[in-house]
Amino acid sequence: MARLEIDDFKDLDEAFKRIAEMPDAVKDKALRAMADVAAPEIKSTGESMGVRDRESSTHILDSIKLSKPKTTASGGYMDINFSGNRTRNGITTRNDEIAYVNEYGRNDQDARPFIGTAMNKAADKIAEAGAKVLWDYIEKNF
Repeated sequence: MARLEIDDFKDLDEAFKRIAEMPDAVKDKALRAMADVAAPEIKSTGESMGVRDRESSTHILDSIKLSKPKTTASGGYMDINFSGNRTRNGITTRNDEIAYVNEYGRNDQDARPFIGTAMNKAADKIAEAGAKVLWDYIEKNF
């Protein structure tokens, strides 16, 4: 891991200003790196928890899509969605809804919290992926 050395408070203030001015492209790259770790973990955890619907030709675990990075005042985020629909017995249901029911359950179906479990299990790997991008930027620009 990179090491950032500061000799006095003036240097510290300047370092924070330069980090705050980090280009959005670097932040977007860090978010993408994190999402690229999270999405396969969600799919894998869903498989292990039995989320795959054997009666359907369209599976929610195959419909995971990443949004474009979005920058906010506090940093940024990316959405991980389940795109598309599934039709069964003439009833069309959005894959996002199916994922929600699997995650939280309903009266007649126990929850299978595959998204939360995956995110908790991979939290360190997700953070490391984003940190690597940010440290690479810092090493090259300081």
